Amino acid sequence: MASYKFKIPLVGDGAVGKTSLIIKFVENMFKHEYKSTIGVDIFTKSVKIDKNDVLMTLWDIAGQERFKVIRKGFFDGAAGAIIVYDVTRKDTFENVENWLNEVQEYTGPIPMIICGNKIDLTDKRQVSTKQGNSYASKINKTFIETSAKTGENVENAFIELCSEILSTRKK
Repeated sequence: MASYKFKIPLVGDGAVGKTSLIIKFVENMFKHEYKSTIGVDIFTKSVKIDKNDVLMTLWDIAGQERFKVIRKGFFDGAAGAIIVYDVTRKDTFENVENWLNEVQEYTGPIPMIICGNKIDLTDKRQVSTKQGNSYASKINKTFIETSAKTGENVENAFIELCSEILSTRKK
């Protein structure tokens, strides 16, 4: 039985790798082909963090603008969020602030991580680690770069967010 249950939405523009990150974390798999998420897909994973059993409910939320009207209901009860952008598409990084505002509008202040995904595509990179880190520092959020394909830092992103949520609950 989990000591804690955390609802964690993953948000970001379409095709930034939200589904890939979740599948890599939950099932340790990577698929090269994905269909766009329509509405929301929900996954769960149990982890142990500092002797606490945590059940994460991961909400993979559609990023396309046409789904904005239905997204607000998906944020109810969120304990934290991961905002994902694609390091090979500068426009997805430029939209992080919009996602941050959308999440905060419905959740208030909750722990959030800014996640630059697809770092395995080094020759296509348009957003540097320094740019991502600088923006996250400016807004006082944790920053992490990941590759759902190789698995680099994927588990760290989810565990770090859960640790931040736990630390806010214990104050």
